[in-house]
Amino acid sequence: HDSIIGWVSTEAKGHGRDFDSIKGSGLGGLDQLVDAVNDDRENRGLNELEALEVDDWPASIWTDDNVVFLEDDESGGDKHDVGEDSAGLIGGYRIPSSSLYNSVAVGGTFDGMHYGHRKLLTLAVSSVLPNTGKLTIGITTDEMLTQKAFAELIPRLDERIQGVRDFVDTLAPGMKNRVRIVPIRDKYGPPGSAHNSDVYKEKNDYDALVLSHETLETGRLLNHHRVHELGMGPLKLLCTRRTEAHSMSSTTLRRIKKQNEIIDSCDIES
Repeated sequence: HDSIIGWVSTEAKGHGRDFDSIKGSGLGGLDQLVDAVNDDRENRGLNELEALEVDDWPASIWTDDNVVFLEDDESGGDKHDVGEDSAGLIGGYRIPSSSLYNSVAVGGTFDGMHYGHRKLLTLAVSSVLPNTGKLTIGITTDEMLTQKAFAELIPRLDERIQGVRDFVDTLAPGMKNRVRIVPIRDKYGPPGSAHNSDVYKEKNDYDALVLSHETLETGRLLNHHRVHELGMGPLKLLCTRRTEAHSMSSTTLRRIKKQNEIIDSCDIES
């Protein structure tokens, strides 16, 4: 291992029974944990671990009526709830029928198809109405990625499209005719295009957008654009949070890959 992911504690004061009744107490912040682990690793002759912080939820999650929080961890609901108000599934947890939509969009770079990508696409598929709903998956073009960190490590668009298609077709083979994959050529993609757009041929009848909490603010900007510039209704923003160590952002994974390549080249030269 070369990293630990978690939250930063801003009120860590101590641990144990002496502190269990003090508000905001508890040694367990990410930096303190990594420091303790690295002390032990140093004694064992192992390399240090790096702390990778998970961002807090944006404040808008609690104030925007268009944001719908959908999560697949235990705190998100009853894993065994199969009542009438449940329909779609993600990670073994039920998605309420009120959170199923006729025309769903999801977008991203989708380089490497890591766990976070698969989780996002699974949520998108699970949010589509059975039999009649459709899903549009937007994938950022190569031209729009030139300023991305470690852009040279991002696969070409056709490779990324194929990776998404293979995953979605395996995940939901019955939806093949209701899933469209389109290149994203601007900031908002098809959900932010006018009805007479020359860029996108897809009908802009979307009612929901699936996204992670890192891009939630972009989703809110898209809604502002739809309402005030296009005269359309806002989308429901179906938001999930990355919490697992194996669902780090693509940028973080590319950075780690680049670091490993540098280390490997140095080993070869020496």
